[in-house]
Amino acid sequence: MSTSNSMDRRSFLKGAFATGAVATAAATGAVALTGCAPEGKSDMASTGASEGAAKTGYTFEIAPETIAESDITSTVESDIVIIGAGFSGLCCALSAAENGASVTLLERSDHVTGRGGSIYAMNSKLTKEKGYECPVEEIAQRYKRMMGYHSYRVDGSKWMTHFHRSGEAMDWLIDHMTQASSVGGNDLTPVMEHWYGDPEDINGEFPGTHEFLDGPNGLGPDDNPQQDVCDNMAAYCADAGVDIRYNTTAEQLVKDGNKVTGVVAKGSDGYVLFNGTKGVVLATGDFGMDKEMLEKFIPWAAHQTEFGGIFDGSGHKMAYWAGAAVDKSETPTPMIFCFQWRSITRQVRAFQGLMVNADGKRYTNEDNVISHGALAFMGQKGHCAWAIWDDDYANEPQWQNHRYVDGPKVFETPDEVRAYWQETIDGPGTINMNGSGDIEVKMVKANTVEELVSQLGLPADETLATIERYNGYCEKGVDEEFGKRKELLLPVKNGPFYGIRCTPWFLTTTGGIRCTDHMEVMDENNEIIEGLYCLGSMVGDMYCNCYSTHFPGHNLGGTCLTFGYLTGRQLAGAE
Repeated sequence: MSTSNSMDRRSFLKGAFATGAVATAAATGAVALTGCAPEGKSDMASTGASEGAAKTGYTFEIAPETIAESDITSTVESDIVIIGAGFSGLCCALSAAENGASVTLLERSDHVTGRGGSIYAMNSKLTKEKGYECPVEEIAQRYKRMMGYHSYRVDGSKWMTHFHRSGEAMDWLIDHMTQASSVGGNDLTPVMEHWYGDPEDINGEFPGTHEFLDGPNGLGPDDNPQQDVCDNMAAYCADAGVDIRYNTTAEQLVKDGNKVTGVVAKGSDGYVLFNGTKGVVLATGDFGMDKEMLEKFIPWAAHQTEFGGIFDGSGHKMAYWAGAAVDKSETPTPMIFCFQWRSITRQVRAFQGLMVNADGKRYTNEDNVISHGALAFMGQKGHCAWAIWDDDYANEPQWQNHRYVDGPKVFETPDEVRAYWQETIDGPGTINMNGSGDIEVKMVKANTVEELVSQLGLPADETLATIERYNGYCEKGVDEEFGKRKELLLPVKNGPFYGIRCTPWFLTTTGGIRCTDHMEVMDENNEIIEGLYCLGSMVGDMYCNCYSTHFPGHNLGGTCLTFGYLTGRQLAGAE
């Protein structure tokens, strides 16, 4: 075995990476929240990276030294090796095993972890039951708009694969989740989330977002139902004979010529070589914890948002050192939301009342989805904005939506809304959104507008003038500044008054690995690297500019569920 320990800077800047006979990486996995160098190798790896950084600028560009063959204690053979036991890796493992393949699933943590719960799929049996079947002509119109949002720098064939096969994949998941007690899991109830419908047909969401409730972690919309889904999937994998290796850290991809044949991983018994005769699948999550990778690929997100991603990008690095290229657009995409808005409506949606910046001025038409709405204030001073509303906002029926199709309203009465606001005001000053971390939420309440502006720390004269001007638009029914539709021109004049500072939450990154619509990893010449596949948040050219929430849960439903399900079937020979 041999390795390549440096990269050509010119090629790297083009988005290509050097190829080695054995590609090496730091610890990798799909559920750990932080990454570190492998035990016993940190000095060697950091030294090599430091020397390389002086030449190339980024430490992650340099592959660590190869693990010696003499250090490998045993070899495990299987048809498929999957690195990372998150939702995408679990879907791939179960799908492959059910179709006759032998599967080894490596996970560096001691358990599986799921986050969130919104999974988008079209034409599943649940969407059809609820009356939301979508013909190809309709989806073509929706996707045409989405291609524009992503500047047409995405892979349309991947999007259409999701459309054509996501219903099948979701039906497969529903069948498993509703009968999970048969393998020692929890039977879950599939529901459809409600969505924001824009009468202007510009910034609205589309129906098709599924959740699975009634498990121990998913009793309602404030919980983390995806943990229950992943726990059930792990139980099904074990029952199907998948060899799940917890506390096992993948460190080096092994190549024979240009073909990836396996991976060296470290567990309690030392280094083990895991060979995958039909393929090695990377399903290791995002690279948001690696600040250098953020600086290289999406510096604007690194500079303008608080917090960071979830994983350390070690799976990306293994792929790069094996010759993989970044997305064809060369711009992996962040998920950026504003979760303070959820504390106003108890729904993951944009706030459509009055928004002002640090100078006390309006800066946009507030009618938006949560992703684009958050991006709109990232360019403002301090990369934040303030939501301002009054007591009458509790009476507004337009956002007092149903959380689930055919489900109860989020709030039954305006007084429930006011009680929720008061609970937030009296709360600890943070919320935790579906396992995504603690987010600052400091809602304030005042008897006068002047008092509110003072509590928010905004410039009094300019902010009060903005509120007065905005109230005038509301009275006229015409937004002379930004043209917000009449129905959303809700004045700020009847106390008590409320406000909250809104910040962009960098949830995760999407993309980073160039691949075909069959998840085959490619090099800079768009040639397939035989034997290597990727799934989940690693899949390149699905999104560009920003991750849009017009299809809430599109990443979980597309790159994780649908592509995981199909890749498992493909590698098992069922496709």
